[in-house]
Amino acid sequence: MTKPQWRVPLVTGEAAGALRVFCHGLHMALVFYGLFGWIVPNAVWLVAHLLFIPGLVAVWVMNSGVCPLNNLESLLTTGRWRNADNAEEGSFLVVIVERYLGLNPTQGLMDRITYGLMAFVWALSWLHLGMLPK
Repeated sequence: MTKPQWRVPLVTGEAAGALRVFCHGLHMALVFYGLFGWIVPNAVWLVAHLLFIPGLVAVWVMNSGVCPLNNLESLLTTGRWRNADNAEEGSFLVVIVERYLGLNPTQGLMDRITYGLMAFVWALSWLHLGMLPK
């Protein structure tokens, strides 16, 4: 089966590999910020974290559980917004847990854990912001 002409990748070869590594690193940085952004004792940082967490949830909900970063990577490397061959698309955290922890959670379990953790760290940001000296 041949690809339609309008589905030509914009980035190929070594550059596509580098883009994948960059996107994975950016994803990991966003996960790290989401989990630990509440720790920084700075009001601006904490307010940004308080906006980031619900913003992230809203983006996931509006994009059927997929981070637009995955979509952008797919668009650039395959010419398609969705890429069924990309295991991380819609299951980034499941893939991370499998890859780095050797566990095999279901998508449903991972979603519950993810949203629970997000609510927890969001609450921690509120608490930390309230405890900062005025």
